Amino acid sequence: MTKKQKMSLKQIAEATNLSITTVSRVLRNRGDISEKTRERVLKVAREMNYRPNLLIHGIQTGRTRNVGIMVPPFNPFWSDVLKGIHDELVKSDYAPITLWEDASLERADRENFMLKQMHRLIDRRVDGVILWPKVSEVYGTHLDELESRDLPVVTIDHELDFADSVITDEKLGAERVARHLYRLGHRRMGHLASDGAWSWARLRRKFFEESVAELEGATCQIVESSLDEDVPDTARELLLSQPRPTAIFAFSDWVAFEIYKVAEEMEIKIPDDLSIVGYSDTHKIAQLINPPLTTVRQMPREMGAKSAEILLDRINGKLTGTRTKHVKMGCELIVRRSTAKI
Repeated sequence: MTKKQKMSLKQIAEATNLSITTVSRVLRNRGDISEKTRERVLKVAREMNYRPNLLIHGIQTGRTRNVGIMVPPFNPFWSDVLKGIHDELVKSDYAPITLWEDASLERADRENFMLKQMHRLIDRRVDGVILWPKVSEVYGTHLDELESRDLPVVTIDHELDFADSVITDEKLGAERVARHLYRLGHRRMGHLASDGAWSWARLRRKFFEESVAELEGATCQIVESSLDEDVPDTARELLLSQPRPTAIFAFSDWVAFEIYKVAEEMEIKIPDDLSIVGYSDTHKIAQLINPPLTTVRQMPREMGAKSAEILLDRINGKLTGTRTKHVKMGCELIVRRSTAKI
């Protein structure tokens, strides 16, 4: 404890005619203290503008009340996730430290940079970490840095063996898309999928294929895109196939928008000639494009809040044991004018 803080505690003790020990217990919210005494101490502390030294408190308790966040706010979905994380942590008087990868670097440099980012969090003695481990393949190279230190970890939209996780219920979303298109009369369906490196992408594809297979007379054609730049060519491949799907389920709203552009180039009208469904509904694009996009709405803010809640439960001993906790968040189909009967 610094001399300045000692003097502050001493001054509060003198002003309240209480011992320094009692004052310290009140300010740390420890022990059985009468409400009258507590109010007296807090009133004087406020008048003296007293602030606790959290660095020293962290040394004394082994807790810094800091949480590392490795979730990049590069689109509205992840910005909402971060909002949920932030609000839940702050509500419990924890401070988020947010870091992420620099995607502009070459792979080798990105790996070194990512390792340094993890060390920045570890060196600041964060009490736990929330991350999206597949924002880039370089995360996987250094995850043992977290696992080997027995640090509580919660992942979002991707599952790891050693971490708790929060994901969207991909089965629910895929079933709702397939059944919606089937009710509209579509039997030839397509899915423009991600390349499967991410668990959410694998599950989204798997459950959509399974859902379509359960519908009598329906078929599902899959094409995959590994890079953002490949999406237009992949969409063109799907739209040139014979027979062409009458409806396409895109793995994200942004990908759906790319299909819109390719369809316009090919003079395919939406929804007269082709129905399209996206995924996310956190981008304004889904409502602003013409026609407005039918899409699966996720719950990013709630996902962020739940991930923070689980992490705090781990940190504070409410969630114990080696068995990891995996939470699925709901989703809903938002029907707009990009899908129609055939």
